[in-house]
Amino acid sequence: MIFLSLIVVLLLVQWWGSGAPLQYDAWFIRWLNTLNAARFIANAPLLHLLLAIAIPSLILALLVYVIAMLLSANWLFFIYVPVLLYSLGRGNFSAEVKAYIAASERGDNVIASKLTDELRGGAVSEESCPDVESWPMLHSETLRVISYRGFERMFAVLFWFFILGAVGALLYRLSVIYRERETVAAAHGRLAARWLWLMEWPAVRVMGLTWALVGNFETCYRCWQARLLDVKHSSMTLLNNSLRGALGVDDPVLGNCDAGESEPLVNPNEPAYSLSLIKNSLPLFSRSLLLWVCVIALITLVL
Repeated sequence: MIFLSLIVVLLLVQWWGSGAPLQYDAWFIRWLNTLNAARFIANAPLLHLLLAIAIPSLILALLVYVIAMLLSANWLFFIYVPVLLYSLGRGNFSAEVKAYIAASERGDNVIASKLTDELRGGAVSEESCPDVESWPMLHSETLRVISYRGFERMFAVLFWFFILGAVGALLYRLSVIYRERETVAAAHGRLAARWLWLMEWPAVRVMGLTWALVGNFETCYRCWQARLLDVKHSSMTLLNNSLRGALGVDDPVLGNCDAGESEPLVNPNEPAYSLSLIKNSLPLFSRSLLLWVCVIALITLVL
């Protein structure tokens, strides 16, 4: 059912442009407000996080179990499809990136910066450099955001869907929503960010290896291998590292937007070059998705 559900969801996303028709978060926001109203829960960050994301996930797990036991596993298709559609990231990723490219080609830095901020949303990386002073710096920061958003909106969800089914996909999406509603400096925000980082840790490594297979293998694999067991940097930074490697940019600098004594991330005199990296990143996401579908199909046939 996992592979069939995946194919149907991808067809629906291709038709709609996103999973927006089923992506209503009001129920989860109300649930968070209910938890916030209870003072003893609101003052306990760990308990608040656990109740916020675990209760809906456990309810879904119970529903999946009951359907599988009372009916058959085939009926899970009608649970998997809507849950997976809901769990995909918000917005039309390709359309947003193309809008940024169009604004850049027009030289409209105001719109381009706004689009980057909208793409970033609540995805904060401690190594990000949001205050940009030139087109190359803006393109570099945008590529960093794109590397994470493309991963978060589709690939991380599919990873956990394949591992834990609909429950895994929902758990990841609720974790993202929770994290992006909390202030980074607050205890809830720090805990949520750490939890989301833990969920993304294995998927980030798989994503990096995928980009190596569909992009420039030598440079991407070198970047991926160097940070394989990294536990210091954010998901966004490591994904940016791997994506740039897949685009043929050797030895990108982690955690240093000024590049320090190492090779610069971009040529400050060539904004067209840095924009070309963004343009070339979209086909990498498409090829990665195709590779994942083929691998899941193969595993489904073997098992």
